[in-house]
Amino acid sequence: MRLVLFIGHHKAGSSSLQNFLSRNWLALARAGILYPSVETEGHAARLAAALRGADDAPGQPQSFNVREAHNALAFKMLAECGKGPAPSWHPMLPHSRQMFAAIANQIAALAPRATVLCSEVMANFAAVDPRLIETMRDAFPGARARILCTLRRPDDYLVSWHAQRLKFGHKLAPLGAGGLEPYLTSIHFDYRLMLEGWTRIFAEAEFALRDHRQVMAAGGSIDDFVAQSGLDFPPGLFRPEDINPSIPAALAEVARRGNHALAPEAAADLRAALLAVRDHRGVPPSREVEMFGPEARARMAREFAPINAWLGALAGREAFFDDAEAIARTRPIPEAEAARAALDAVRAAAARRTRTPEAREFLLSLRLD
Repeated sequence: MRLVLFIGHHKAGSSSLQNFLSRNWLALARAGILYPSVETEGHAARLAAALRGADDAPGQPQSFNVREAHNALAFKMLAECGKGPAPSWHPMLPHSRQMFAAIANQIAALAPRATVLCSEVMANFAAVDPRLIETMRDAFPGARARILCTLRRPDDYLVSWHAQRLKFGHKLAPLGAGGLEPYLTSIHFDYRLMLEGWTRIFAEAEFALRDHRQVMAAGGSIDDFVAQSGLDFPPGLFRPEDINPSIPAALAEVARRGNHALAPEAAADLRAALLAVRDHRGVPPSREVEMFGPEARARMAREFAPINAWLGALAGREAFFDDAEAIARTRPIPEAEAARAALDAVRAAAARRTRTPEAREFLLSLRLD
């Protein structure tokens, strides 16, 4: 049996890929490709699809436990290592041993040609405890493993990841004023820390490391996974819309201040309103907004150079990111300027989309001078 693992990174299209795999579960299973469930909600959804003889309709809701089953597994494994409880959107999870037993039972019953696990949360395993990777390896004895990982150039990635954390309500410092520092020793910058445990423990596996630019050129995370997985996907699969939109860089400071100033419900309302107006023509493109400053960029470029060389050796080339010199290059619009322009452009439209008076008043009164 082939085992295909997509292990991240974060903000590299994993949510869309999980949605694709989940919404085509039955069609894939009939083709010998198992995207296994791990707990009772997922088992029930798959049984219903089998009895119905069709995958879920495009508009039919799927819970996180169904759609992102292997995030649930990874979160539970991390929780059992003392990293805190699994997030609230993955409720009532059994012990990870039961989850792995459920996967093994599905493999025994269905005899798939390949089993696919997809979870960006697994990117945390090596830094937390490499034994988590050993557990993953040992759960599939005799399987021929292929491990896929998509990486973004770290300056681009950190802007996107920082926005994701703001979207989840985290109270953060600006990237250009202390917010960068915690990332530099983590998997969110040190990709060697993220990957080296996998390459050591899955020593016999094939690894496909992908530059996010390659993925986008191939049509996005779904098309690239289909091409890089080594599996024969059946024709006619449903292609869902992209999910998990980001708060634009130009509106990150508005969201950041709201997370600090507002109660959780009002802060969530504010973030939803900002996401609703993210495509407003008055919002500067994120690729043009400078979030770090020249000194921080110079430091990132210097500290990432040996990581880039290590990744390149793993991928069989001199450097993994051939545009790494751009890490040191500042973007044309300073964050403060972009934030003022974006807020002026969307203030009224975003305020109309709020549900709470606190979020509405915050938007209407905020000054970014």
